[in-house]
Amino acid sequence: MTVNTRADALIDAMRRLTDLFQLENDAIRKRNIPALTAIADKKPLLVRTYEDCVRSVKADTETLQLMDDEAKARLKQASDDFINATLEHARLVRAATQVTQSTVNTLVAAINKARADDGMYTRRGGTVMPAAYARKATPSMAYNKSF
Repeated sequence: MTVNTRADALIDAMRRLTDLFQLENDAIRKRNIPALTAIADKKPLLVRTYEDCVRSVKADTETLQLMDDEAKARLKQASDDFINATLEHARLVRAATQVTQSTVNTLVAAINKARADDGMYTRRGGTVMPAAYARKATPSMAYNKSF
């Protein structure tokens, strides 16, 4: 496999992963859970393919320097596009995660408040022990050592 072929394989892997990021971004914006599930199944395979391509290009650095100028320019442009797409995807995923976490925190706080208002839980969030489980005023006979 020549260095130009390796570079083309890397460019193709970056393009496919960028396309998947775009699909995932669209699914996140539309809140399309089934599409996100399908994308989550495809993503690990594409990421492994990308990592293998990166390793194959980096494996022989002397040969990498022999790459023709056109291939270097294509690889540079593809790398820049991939980096931009990855950053955009990371920002969108981070924002979606923060929104989701905020929603979860709001729901948990509302549930805890409702339980506390019902009297089953203390204001600190701990459970209140029923009277049957409370410690008795007199110790048990097994503890009493005076026979």
